[in-house]
Amino acid sequence: MSQEKLLQHIEDEPQSYAQQYQKQKQQSPPPSEEQFESKDPQKEELLKKIEILETRLKNTIDDKPYSELIRILIWEALGTAFFAYGIVCSRGNDVMLSVYLFGAIFLIGKITGGHVNPAVSMSFYSSNEISAFTMRVYWAAQVGGAIAGALAAFVIVGRVTSPYIATQPIEWMIADFCGEALGTFIFCLFIHIQVHPQTQLTDNNLIGIGIIATALYFGRILTYHTGGCLNPAMGVGLGIFESLQDGNWDRLINIWIYIFGPFSGASLASEFYRSVYVGLLPKKQ
Repeated sequence: MSQEKLLQHIEDEPQSYAQQYQKQKQQSPPPSEEQFESKDPQKEELLKKIEILETRLKNTIDDKPYSELIRILIWEALGTAFFAYGIVCSRGNDVMLSVYLFGAIFLIGKITGGHVNPAVSMSFYSSNEISAFTMRVYWAAQVGGAIAGALAAFVIVGRVTSPYIATQPIEWMIADFCGEALGTFIFCLFIHIQVHPQTQLTDNNLIGIGIIATALYFGRILTYHTGGCLNPAMGVGLGIFESLQDGNWDRLINIWIYIFGPFSGASLASEFYRSVYVGLLPKKQ
């Protein structure tokens, strides 16, 4: 085939798909962003749900290094033991008990956050601020610390007392449950208000701890019929130790109130803070 015929054959050859695509792409205008926008009015709601699910999935997996978890385990147990010892020594005095909480948070606050209460840890888990595994580390430290503090009180003071609810008519049992939930709700709500920068009442560390300790005081005042435990670790740890001390396990029959009441109040506080309290804040101009 001569050179002229070869050139003519190439010119007459249909363009390849790639060439056709490139030519069409050059001739077509670039797609606008509007073409990709969803016309579905539920788009924003779906995106929010996806974000919530992603956050919850993230928080089911531990995101803290092993060394930090060990540090939380040790220091949270020490702080809770100190608080448990203070509870026994305060003999139910609301002011002294709040002072001991102040001391416990001041001691370990910058290391572990100073929860010293499984309900507080539950509240931070409910607001997706710690993982489920980290929450269980807090719980283990808090229950162990409560038992250790009770042991120290038994050795030093000679007697351990714990919150106790005798079996009563069902309406009183429900009232006691609601009282523990309400007191813990108030306590945990003030914690969320103070620890989050967007709502904190003061950036002074000592005053902030004082606000949290005062919140415990008022929470206990509202739950005087149950003794104002507001802390599952103290209800379980001190209760078990006193039962061992006296050989009377019947006193634990209503311990569920000291467990599920505070957990319910803590979860409600987290949801109320996130869904209601923050939403009612005045918008910054």
